[in-house]
This record gives sequence, structure tokens and C-alpha cells, in this order.
Amino acid sequence: MTSSVTRGLNHRLSAGGFAELARGSGGPSAVAELRSGQRSQAMLLLRALVDIASAHPALPGPLPPPRDAWHLLIRAEHRSPAAVETLLLHPSVGAWLNRCLRRLRGLESGDGPLWTAAGHLHAVAASAALLAGIDFRGTVPVRGRGVILPGLGFARVPDTAAVAEVVMNGRKAVVLSGPHSVTLPADFSEDAPGWHGLRRLRGEHQGMVCAPLVDDLDPYRDFLRIREPERLGDEEWQGWQERFGNAWRLVSEQRQVDPRGIGACLSSVVPVPYAAWPEPFSASSPEAYGCVLLNGTADPLTLATALVHEAQHIKLSALMDLVPLVEGGLEEIHYAPWRLEPRPLRGLLQGVYAFLGVTGFWWDRLRRAEPGPARDTAAFEFALRRAQTASGLRTLLTHAELTPRGEEFLNRLEERLTLWLAQRVPSVPRRLASDLIHDHRLVHRMRHLAADPEPTARWARAWRERTDPPGELPGTSVRPTRPEAPARPALARLRLRDPAGFARLCEGGGAGAPGESSGGARPPGGGDASDRAASDLAASGRADLDWAAGDTAAALRGYRARLEADPEDIAAWAGLALALPDGAARTALLNHPELVLAVHRELRTAPGTGPDPVALARWIGNRRRG
Repeated sequence: MTSSVTRGLNHRLSAGGFAELARGSGGPSAVAELRSGQRSQAMLLLRALVDIASAHPALPGPLPPPRDAWHLLIRAEHRSPAAVETLLLHPSVGAWLNRCLRRLRGLESGDGPLWTAAGHLHAVAASAALLAGIDFRGTVPVRGRGVILPGLGFARVPDTAAVAEVVMNGRKAVVLSGPHSVTLPADFSEDAPGWHGLRRLRGEHQGMVCAPLVDDLDPYRDFLRIREPERLGDEEWQGWQERFGNAWRLVSEQRQVDPRGIGACLSSVVPVPYAAWPEPFSASSPEAYGCVLLNGTADPLTLATALVHEAQHIKLSALMDLVPLVEGGLEEIHYAPWRLEPRPLRGLLQGVYAFLGVTGFWWDRLRRAEPGPARDTAAFEFALRRAQTASGLRTLLTHAELTPRGEEFLNRLEERLTLWLAQRVPSVPRRLASDLIHDHRLVHRMRHLAADPEPTARWARAWRERTDPPGELPGTSVRPTRPEAPARPALARLRLRDPAGFARLCEGGGAGAPGESSGGARPPGGGDASDRAASDLAASGRADLDWAAGDTAAALRGYRARLEADPEDIAAWAGLALALPDGAARTALLNHPELVLAVHRELRTAPGTGPDPVALARWIGNRRRG
């Protein structure tokens, strides 16, 4: 057969496309090259699934043989190659392909009969045939309360039957289940009796359009888990559309990451209920090209940064399918300044690329913003994200085994980032961002690095005997533990976005804060930031609020009190380092917090007792280097 469904394709990313992507951007032509590679990969996976499923003893169950669906796909592609490409690159099809292949190979368990999962192939073929407009009659599985047609919608049929039929005759499409029938509308995106069509969000600004599907129906739409259809109500849908339209305007206005490229690689948005803190929840996956999972509570500005962030992930994953950049890099032992747990180098590369895009977004916002809370917020986010990206990039350049193209890629990213690192930022946003970079690293090291026991015991013995500390530092090992979300980032953002709300929080906490900024703008989305920060303050105590206000003397007293009450309060140890003046104690805590904590633990003879944390840190900081 001559169909490209059965024909292998060689892909090469053009020099111009690679250069665009290596700058942290990528326009429509570069994204089109990535998309072409993803299409061929989907074809290969689909053919592999057909071959494995055809030989599997438990299949096809009550459905026709898998090769029947394959032949229907080929017929559809002969009529309309573009329609089949659109379907095969629908993100839920990619998620299903990968999940089903793992299950067929015994690498993953499933939630239901194997024939239902593998039989989704027939639904994919039926959608392709409907999009191509060819006459056919095909059998598809019924799951949940109806029939899903990927990329099109969901037909409700009685769930007493295991299978149903999809028929296209002329221009009339019908789903049949015994005597029950659902007639599909001519425009599949519209709703009709018994039929929910997939709707599209639409953002348009300055001639740039982004119109991803909102997938609230497909069981494979969420690549993290199988989900039943959860149709958004009219009010929810309107809320999504309004937020997306406003967010896309913000994306379109920035020019650091080509907005046209972002729009070209966003195929579907999937509303999910997952919560995350301190960052809002968003996610993408190389197995679901073009899909973004989003929690719908984000304000337009937060949503805009999430779209940029996830588009960067989508582009890089597709690029790495075509151009190897890193060898190995799967060990989860490296520090990522945007994650609470150790990460592999490949994950670190994803984060660097995503946050380079976010850094560019905030740089553009900073250049355009008028003085006041909006400008302070943009300055803070820009300073924070550029520092995080620089830290991750240093780790990659130091530890990653790069291919020649990978080295070129990272060098070009570094050139872009160097320009941003040279930009000046106002003092208060700069101080808060710098402190939070230290804060995150401190907490990470104390949570996940364990000092070797025997050398640590020698350090504790030296303290008890009032001798000089050993010259050699104990070794450490990575021992991941359950991380806790920090409170201080929320307070920093509240102070900059909503100075009036921050002042009220200070008054409620019992003392005023030094006035380094003023104004009364509310944070985007209303009072959510204030409410969450107030909750964090109640949980963390006054010291964090004093730190955010810039009152380091009061913060130092507060963190000392917290450690006296609970010497295992990791956040208080990190806060202590932030509040200390420059000197040996601060240096020891910033450079070796896990050692200070480990020696303090060794010296405690009973809960709540132990040496003064600052005195211990100063003693360690004054050690003689061996």
C-alpha cells in the first residue's frame, strides 16, 4: 500500500528550526517540523499496537479483529490525509496508544477488560472515517455511559451493551446500540440529543489565534489517570472561555517566545481537579502531544504563564524525539530549584527550557509595566525565574552527558539567559527573589541530603569537647523524603501584588511592617492570594511575615523561638539562614545546612534540647579547612 500510514518517514529538523528552538522560542514552521515527527511516531506506535493486539490470545473479545480498524484508517487517509493526521495527533489518542501498548506488553495493569482498552482502536478508526467523510459501518466498545469518538465527542447509549455500531451513510452519521440510536450533528462540535461534542476555547489578539479543544469527555484525556466524562456546565465553560481569552491576550502581547508557535502546539486543554501549591497545577506529557492539563481556578496572568510553560515542554519533548540532546540522565538525584524533590537530568532539562520561556514572559511584562504592584510583581517573577533557570542550567552543563547537538542547544540557551541575567531589578523584588532561591535550596538539602553518620558523630564530639571542628566535611547521600510546600513564596507575592492586603495581614499579626512599597491593587483573580497567604501565616507564625516585610531582626527572633519549640522545623532552619546577617553562621547554613542540622540532632539528648542553633552554625562556619 502507498498510504503514509504504512510508509516509514525520515525526519530532519532544519537548521533554522533548531536555532529558533534553541533560543527558547520556535515559530509555526519549527512547530510544523516537530508536528510532522510526532505524526510519524504515532503511525509507528499504532502499527505496533495493531500487530501485537492481532497476536494476543485475549483479543479481540466481542469486537472485530484489530486489522479491520487498521484498514478503515487507511481508507480514511486515502480520502483525507489531513483528517487522519488531526485525529492521530489528538492528545488523548497518544495517551491511549502508549498506555495500551504498555498493557499489551505486560508493563502496566488496566482498569477493565483488555479488549475494551485495545478496542479503543476501533473508535479511533471510526473518528478518522467520520472526519474523512467516507461511508462505513464499524463496531466500537461502550464504556461508562456511552461511546467515545476521540477528537469528536461522546454519544450516550444504554450501558447494558458491551459494544455499539457507528454508521456513516452519505452525510448522516449515527451511533446504534440495539434499538437506541444517536444521530450526530453535521458539525461534530455541536451538541445534539444524546451527543456531546468537543468544544473549542478561542483566544484572538493582534491577529494571533489559539483555539485548543476543551476535552472533558475522553477517558484518556488525562494522561495521569483514566477519567469518566465530566462535562463542564455552561457557567464553568463560560468561565474557562473568559479566562483563556484574557490569558491568550497576555501571551500574544509578549515577544520573547513566539506566540504563533505557542498557539500551533496547543491542541487540547483538559480541566482537572488537581491542586498544587505554591505553584498552580498544570502539566503536559510527551505521550500526549499538544495537551495541557489545567486546574481551572487560575487567574488570567497565572494561566498565561502556564500556557507558555507547558508549550515549552511540548516543544522540547517533540524536539528530543528527533534530536537526542542528553545521554542517560535518568537518575533522580539532582537538585531542581523549582521542584521539592530530586530530579533526573532529563527532567532538569525540561524545567530549564520551560522556565527560560517563563523568564522571557516576565521580562516582557517588566519592560511594559507601569511603576507599582504590577511592575514589582513582574520584576520579582523575572528575577526568580532567571535565577532558577541559571541554577538548573549550571547543573546540566556540569553533570549531563550531552550529545554534540545537546551541547550546542544548551550553549544557545545560555547565551539568551546571559542577557537577562545582566538586567537590573529593583531592590525589594530582587531581595525577595534571592532569599527564595536560598530558601528553596536550604529546605531541599535539609530534606533530601543525609550527612554520613560516623563523621557527623565526630563533629558532635568535637563540639562537646570544646575543640576545633574537624577540617573534613562529612559526605552526604540523597535520601528523598516527603517534601512540604513552603509558605514564604506566597507571602512574597502577596506583598508585591497586594501591598494593602499585606499591610492588613501585618496589622492582624500584631505589628506593622517597614514600608518599602505602597499601593492598593488587588491580586489578579480577587482575594485568593490574600486568603491563602493568611492561611499560610496562621500555619507558619509571625516570623515569615516579618521576613517578607524586610524586618530581619524580628524574623530572626521568631525563627529562634520556633526552633526552640521544635528543633526539627526545617522551614525555621531555612528562615534562620535568611534572617542572619553576613558572617560565619549564615555562611555555614547557606553552604552546609544538612551538616548543621545533622550535628544539632546528634547533640540533642532529649526532645527540645540542644545547642543554640546560631552558635553551632557559627562554630561550623569558622572551621579550619583541611
